[in-house]
Amino acid sequence: MNKIYDKLLLAIAVLLLAGGVFLYLQKSDAVTSLNPSIDVQPADKPYLPETTSSLSPAEVNWPEASEQSTGWLYDVFTPPKIFIDENGQFSEEGWEPPVPPPPFGIYLAQIERKPYRIQIEGYMQEDPTDASKVLLLMFDEEAQKQVLARPGEEKPGAEFKLLSFDIERLYDENNNIQKTARATILDQRSGEEVVLIDGERRYDSGFTAVIRSDEDAGVNIELTDVPSDFNCPTGHYTLLEISLVESLIKVTKHATEETEESEIRILKARGASPSSTAEIIMPETNAPEEAENIFDMF
Repeated sequence: MNKIYDKLLLAIAVLLLAGGVFLYLQKSDAVTSLNPSIDVQPADKPYLPETTSSLSPAEVNWPEASEQSTGWLYDVFTPPKIFIDENGQFSEEGWEPPVPPPPFGIYLAQIERKPYRIQIEGYMQEDPTDASKVLLLMFDEEAQKQVLARPGEEKPGAEFKLLSFDIERLYDENNNIQKTARATILDQRSGEEVVLIDGERRYDSGFTAVIRSDEDAGVNIELTDVPSDFNCPTGHYTLLEISLVESLIKVTKHATEETEESEIRILKARGASPSSTAEIIMPETNAPEEAENIFDMF
């Protein structure tokens, strides 16, 4: 029985499928007959440009901004403009800072000093109560070697004689002792007596001040006298004074067509550390009025 029902259902399904296909084909033919294809031929000039009148923008007169209770000038459509005045405060008025002055043009690179040819490095006391029983450790800068000497001894190789040695003892308010050891030698080369202090490096009287410029890398001027005039691409200058211990110089930049007045500055050697005292080298002749004491400029 089951096989018969299966065959019957299969036959019904085939008939329904065939009927659906037949109806679909019938409807497709009907639509084609009702809507035949139309062959449309475009005209030679189907579209023509239309001329339009140009619109001129309307002129608008904006009213002037009115002053408010705060004193500022602004309105609804006023563009915000806020400035900073010379005091760093906000302002509604424009302000431009003054043009910065031209650079000084030079700087002090260094002050070179030649050390004295004999230096004292230390001492050894055999009897603290007897200053003559001491052995001094000297150093020959030219030969780059150490020389041992006692008071009264001559050192022909280093060309000096140790005349005397003494130690000065000072007490402060706290009863702390401070000792200063001095050796006096006879420079057999120059015939002069020279005092050397332990812990202090002695230099010859001469100097060389090296002047350079950030604006012109080719500037390299060496000065050995005070006063000294010199020129470079940044101007005309005069070296007025020099402090060897503080590594300072006092320089005048003379007036030019661009700058109507001369300018005086104190220049410190770059990388130099100041000390508590200063040795000032002044010109031998009468200095100009602006060449006052170097410390009056601070």
